[in-house]
Amino acid sequence: MKIEKFLKWIQFSLMNYPDISIKTVKIFIDEFYKCLSEVEQIRWILQYKIISELSLKQISIDSFIHNSKIDKLENNLNNLKESE
Repeated sequence: MKIEKFLKWIQFSLMNYPDISIKTVKIFIDEFYKCLSEVEQIRWILQYKIISELSLKQISIDSFIHNSKIDKLENNLNNLKESE
């Protein structure tokens, strides 16, 4: 029961709090999953996969936003250089 509650909490957190470092959560979940027995791993595989997928999507979104900001800053810098 505690595992289920924990996994649901992580899943809820990933979906509702995008400011959490997803990479850190993913590392934590991966290590947690490795500590489970085979029976527990089989029992919780669906929740684990959902959390992994959510974290991968969030990492992708974060990377996209970060790259967009860098591109915008580079464009602004180039515009400033050209105007001189």
